[in-house]
Amino acid sequence: MTDILDNDTRLLAAVRREFAAARSVLVAALALALVSCASRPMAIPAATGSWPLLAPATLGAPRTATQRLRAMHGNREISIECAVDVDDARILLIGLLPAGPRLFTVTYDGRQVDAQASRSLPAVLSPQRMLNDLQLVYWPLAALEQALSPTAWRVTEPDPRTRRLLRDGALVAEVHYAGADRWRGRAWLASFADDYSIAIDSASVD
Repeated sequence: MTDILDNDTRLLAAVRREFAAARSVLVAALALALVSCASRPMAIPAATGSWPLLAPATLGAPRTATQRLRAMHGNREISIECAVDVDDARILLIGLLPAGPRLFTVTYDGRQVDAQASRSLPAVLSPQRMLNDLQLVYWPLAALEQALSPTAWRVTEPDPRTRRLLRDGALVAEVHYAGADRWRGRAWLASFADDYSIAIDSASVD
């Protein structure tokens, strides 16, 4: 976990300073930075995508974390250094390639998903998909159950280290956790519907 924090120290320090000073200014600045490096702008409604997103406040408490992701889809593998910040008003994700180029900035305010993404980002890692996966892995089970109860989607936990996403009774995705603190340590997500998997090493920033 030490190398994750070391690699992301400057990124998280800048993120947290800007959060404290002016969160809206940070989001605008990151969006402009992505545009300047051959990115593609996207603005998609939260209703599209694999399943309805939950409001940021349903996480229950603010969270800031650094994460190292290794995603595999077909024969392709990609590593991403990620910063995550959640408060009652919005979710912010920032993704970088290990060498430093920015891959994406995604924000969600409970109504709209706004994103800037590099052209090299795999299509399977769409902005809403990344938010869906974040919430599937880290959001409280009770919040997911309440939000998805009117839909065809269900989330279950057959044991404390396993979480499953089902649609119309069919298994769509599964998450496994290495430890009890899900924001510190490793988690694995496998999407059976879209044939990709992600290994996540997460370090919570207090």
